[in-house]
Amino acid sequence: MRINKKSQWNESQIINFLGNTISPLRLSFLNKKKEPQICSLWYLYDEGVIWAASHKNSFLIQQLKHNERVAFEISSNDYPYWGVRGKADVELVQSNAEHILEKLIARYLGNSNAELATWLMSRADDEYAIKLTPTYVNAWDFSNRMEK
Repeated sequence: MRINKKSQWNESQIINFLGNTISPLRLSFLNKKKEPQICSLWYLYDEGVIWAASHKNSFLIQQLKHNERVAFEISSNDYPYWGVRGKADVELVQSNAEHILEKLIARYLGNSNAELATWLMSRADDEYAIKLTPTYVNAWDFSNRMEK
């Protein structure tokens, strides 16, 4: 992944953040009318790839079938603010979707909502894994100027 020269974090810090932050990924894309859209998704980072999932009939999947490039942001939702944003190539994968969905559920729900987890897994055959391969990233960190 290519990192912006002005990024406030190096590659190791970015990878650590992506692997350990449990906030939604905000995915930006152009719809079929070439209008900008944004969607929040659960995500996980694994060896240079950001994974998410969505149902095959979702608006998002229908739009991503016509897109090869997206932008994304993963950031803290609490003060002080920091995060990573970038651009990525997108690939829709059905063969790995159940495995990705299981990992996402474990990461975001753990054992906290068995009913939702069961419902999500009941639809696993109809899921797409969304594979985002970052091509460009930039990290920002406002903690120095927003000290408590």
